[in-house]
Amino acid sequence: MTEQVSQVATVFDSEEQHVGQVYAKALLQAANSSNKVDVVVEQLESFVTDVLNKNVAIDFFLSNPKQSVDSKMGLLDRVFGGKMDSILLNFLKVLCRRHRINFVRGVSRAAAELRDEIAGRVQVQVTTSTVLDSKIESALVAKLKATLNKDVRLVKKIDPSIIGGLVVRVGDTVFDGSVDGQLRVLRRELTSKTDASIREMSNKLISQ
Repeated sequence: MTEQVSQVATVFDSEEQHVGQVYAKALLQAANSSNKVDVVVEQLESFVTDVLNKNVAIDFFLSNPKQSVDSKMGLLDRVFGGKMDSILLNFLKVLCRRHRINFVRGVSRAAAELRDEIAGRVQVQVTTSTVLDSKIESALVAKLKATLNKDVRLVKKIDPSIIGGLVVRVGDTVFDGSVDGQLRVLRRELTSKTDASIREMSNKLISQ
């Protein structure tokens, strides 16, 4: 399988990334003191993917600056009280009080990355057009472990626009093994060869 390696432009100094890293460190410190790092990080990821991303009303209510802090914390208590670890629930209230709840997605990403970093793992995003076959997933994990010399945690994503194959992202580097990616590489190679042939022909004509 032909692979294309490219660098993805990332805005490292973005406010969301900065706020996410600052609050993620604070959250993991609080969770670590109670040996609940995995529980808290996984619940935070679920809060983002299963609640905010699927319930527009809750997402809008919490991120709406016109809603009072007390009303937002009240919502969190009513909906998640007794269902969410108290460390995470209190943390979300802190984000509300400091008007940072709209950065919760950045906090979740940073917390997951920091947890993996502490555990010596690397997070790898795998994007496929359909659900990844279990055998292929196992083989991919084994190859990534051998290549990166680290444990790997896959974050799977489905994108129907990908024409077969898969796209693997490790940090800011993308390994594009999709058919679409291979076609782009082929087009560039053909263009490059065509340009070289034209230059060669021009040089011969000039020298005659």
